Amino acid sequence: FSSRRRHTRYIGDWSSDVCSSDLLPGMRRLLPLVLLTTLTTAHAAYCYDVPGEDRTLPRFQGTPRQVIEERRETDPTRPGETALTIRTFTFQGGQLTQIQTQAPGDRTRTLLTLTGRAGYQRVQALSGAQGVTLADVQQRPRQPVSLNVDAQGRLTTYDGVWEDQHLRAVREQVSCTYSTAKRQVVERVTRAGAVSQVTTAQLDERGRLTRREIAATLPGPGPRNTRQTTYTYAPDGSGIRIQDEANGHKLPAMLMTTDAAGRVTHIEMADLGDMQEQWRIEYDPQGNWVRQTGTMQGQPFMTVTRRITY
Repeated sequence: FSSRRRHTRYIGDWSSDVCSSDLLPGMRRLLPLVLLTTLTTAHAAYCYDVPGEDRTLPRFQGTPRQVIEERRETDPTRPGETALTIRTFTFQGGQLTQIQTQAPGDRTRTLLTLTGRAGYQRVQALSGAQGVTLADVQQRPRQPVSLNVDAQGRLTTYDGVWEDQHLRAVREQVSCTYSTAKRQVVERVTRAGAVSQVTTAQLDERGRLTRREIAATLPGPGPRNTRQTTYTYAPDGSGIRIQDEANGHKLPAMLMTTDAAGRVTHIEMADLGDMQEQWRIEYDPQGNWVRQTGTMQGQPFMTVTRRITY
């Protein structure tokens, strides 16, 4: 929810930040600051699944041909104003081949191609200029993007560019190591050639994430940022409790409700007093989420919808 691993917690985080989308002014900022600033380099995973989150490189159930994702954010300090960001995912033969992003305000357009002559392109329109077209983006020089998978279809390496929560281009180099015997996945990420992050994910016998430990090294002197997260599953399969500890400080727990298929349908933050951020998620018959609604104090502040063509 983000991939706001958000935080806001928009599940389909579009960024390399731990689930965090652009934050709006006002009360809603408080929650993201509590949850994220202790480890700002955390991000949605490349190599393993996290309850309630999309992977950084998104995966879809079934064989969609196109997915149009629209995120609408309302600023509580400016009633009536809504920011709209659109992402379009294109597939060929079940493989994700292209991601196009159109952001609000500066009318930024980005294009990420994942197969063939892979490349990343970006154009930003100046204030008052005409809208940027996809053709404008395609005329720009490409930055290379490459990825490799193993015989089981699991990502092993990724070297390319991704967008942070502010839609800035950030180069990421990723490697994934899988241990069946240990039921463990180790993900190594270097961001912008400066930030190094190592995540160890522990899985149970059913392949569910039970614990992950993140250690991030930032440029310059100073200690590493660390984060430990545990995932506790209800015996009857009705929910998940998530507990975070960042740099030695315990963070508010997160409670997730799951349906009979194990999909997260409701998220709420625990132990936050009057701060009541909640998310509700709806799915289509294929098992892909198609709507996420975030509320704060019962008032909607973000809605994300997907139109999926199979």
